[in-house]
Amino acid sequence: MATPPELAAEPLVRAVTEVAVGVLRPLAERTAQEGVTRSHLDALARCGAHGLVSYRPAPDSGTTRSRVTREVHEILSAVDPSTWFVFTQHYALVKALERTANTALRERWLPSLLTGGTLATAGFAYLRHPRPPVTAEETDGGWRLRGRVPWMTGWGIADVAIIGAVTPDDRALFVRTGCAPGSGLVPVGSQALWTMEGTHTASVELRDVVVPHEDVISLAPRSDWARDYDLENANCHPAVLGHVRAAVDLLLASAPRAGAPYETLAHRLAGEAVRLRAESYALRDDLAPEEEVAARIENRAAILDLGVRAATACVAATGGRAVQFGNTAGRLAREAQFHLIQAQTPQLREATARRALQGF
Repeated sequence: MATPPELAAEPLVRAVTEVAVGVLRPLAERTAQEGVTRSHLDALARCGAHGLVSYRPAPDSGTTRSRVTREVHEILSAVDPSTWFVFTQHYALVKALERTANTALRERWLPSLLTGGTLATAGFAYLRHPRPPVTAEETDGGWRLRGRVPWMTGWGIADVAIIGAVTPDDRALFVRTGCAPGSGLVPVGSQALWTMEGTHTASVELRDVVVPHEDVISLAPRSDWARDYDLENANCHPAVLGHVRAAVDLLLASAPRAGAPYETLAHRLAGEAVRLRAESYALRDDLAPEEEVAARIENRAAILDLGVRAATACVAATGGRAVQFGNTAGRLAREAQFHLIQAQTPQLREATARRALQGF
């Protein structure tokens, strides 16, 4: 599951790989327990990773920006999922500002976001719930937000956030706001996480946060947003394939001690991952988002299942040490479960159950 040669030759992929291998990987287990550091994100910023959305491969390179983007996410997820997850939250605001009709807001914030000088986080997936926990009421000159963001990743590291709220007439409002003390965003007590615990994920209350119109990113029917959200999340995220890549590497490294069957298993898992990856990316590249949605969901469910099986094999190959915090096999097992629920939709939940039922 190595990086394809044409992608490995891309300057941005090469630079990200150097940071991933030289900076992130040696500290990955410590990061998973003690938390992501801003210095790791700054290292990614210096190599250009935060500018993914504006990266332009050479015309004769034989690749595309989408392929580069996906490879970067696979690489980071494989070596240090905690840092990857904090890093990927940044892009919700970046992509929203690229699309916004508020040109002044885009011109003010996008340049520093693309260089990594400003780091963003996000809170809005809950807008899909029947009763979203964050509401907005229009006031003179802007909007007043109240409620609680259940999960906000990178809290204490991020400088700004994109936050979604539902209006009284069931529209989805997206705004940019600061995260500094005094902003009205206040972290509150929340349960400890048993996976991705190093991502600085917190529950954050919005205590009468007044956002001026100049910080409004978009306002549209919530049903439109939910449709687009479901279409995007019908696809498998490259990070899951990065997770499988890491599990395969661990199995291969464990084979001399654990036994030859684990080497065979690793090669078979890698072969299936390559097949499913090609299927997943072809669906993205060759079809419109609304086409073959059922096939995308089944593909995503299959890759998630592969990740769970690969991580389970890692635990078996490692033995009792896997239950100790700080062990890579145990971390991979917890992260496999995390991917089952990250950006989960009802359609994916059903597909996951169907796949599980095939074993009975």
